[in-house]
Amino acid sequence: MSRTLITAFITYVLTRLFYGISGFDPHRVFPGLPGYMLDLGIWLLVSYFVFCVLRALGIGKTRDSKTGRLQD
Repeated sequence: MSRTLITAFITYVLTRLFYGISGFDPHRVFPGLPGYMLDLGIWLLVSYFVFCVLRALGIGKTRDSKTGRLQD
């Protein structure tokens, strides 16, 4: 499985758990565009952190920069 797909799935689960446990929903607190921008910002921060952790642990396949093929 690619590291990006794993990152997207884990980020979705973590953000939904956070919103459910804390009761914070940026779409309800800030209606309209500010809520979506805040949700996107949270999503980007969490996905960057998850991607760095997966890269450090060596989980997932990545593409070779020279050949473009998947490698472990």
